[in-house]
Amino acid sequence: MATGRGVATAAAISLLLIGGPSARAGDDPLDIVGGACVPDSATVRAGVYETRGFGVGFSGNSTGKIRLLCPFNATFNMIGKKVGTIFLNVIDDDGMETGARIRATFRHAALASNVAVTAGTCDSNTSSFPGPHNVSCTFPAYTIKINESYWWDVLIERTNPRVNVELLTVGVRGAPQ
Repeated sequence: MATGRGVATAAAISLLLIGGPSARAGDDPLDIVGGACVPDSATVRAGVYETRGFGVGFSGNSTGKIRLLCPFNATFNMIGKKVGTIFLNVIDDDGMETGARIRATFRHAALASNVAVTAGTCDSNTSSFPGPHNVSCTFPAYTIKINESYWWDVLIERTNPRVNVELLTVGVRGAPQ
C-alpha cells in the first residue's frame, strides 16, 4: 500500500522528469516569424511584397503598403494569463524617419464575431535605431480568454525605395509588473 510520502515522492520525481507546469512549451506566448503571416488581398494584387528568409519586406524598389495577418495561437495553458508587452523584431533602416515603418497591432474578437478589438499596438518608428533591432511596447494588461480569437494585424509602409524595411518576428509577453 502506497504511503502519502511515497505518492508525493513519485509525483515530485515525475515533475522533474517531464517538467513542471512552467517548463512546458506553450505555457507562454511565442513569437511568430514574418514569413508565417498571410498577406491580405490588396497586398497580393499590388505584388509589392516578398519573403526574405523568415521575414517579409518589399520586393525590389516597390513602395506602398503591405498588410499581413499573422496567427496568434492561444494554447490552453495561456487561458487566464495577462499579456501587455509587444516585441517587434524589425529591420527599419531609417529609424524614426518617415521613409519606412512597421506597425503591429494585437487584436482579438469574440468567437462567431467579425468585430475586431485592438488590445495594443507597436510601431517601429518609436525607436531611433536603424537596421535590425527589437522594439518593445507596452499596452494595458489583457487577459487571454477561451472564447476569443487572436491575431496580429501588421502594416509595413515604405515611401522611400532606398530604405530597407522588413518584419522579422512579432510576439507578445506578459504584462509589466
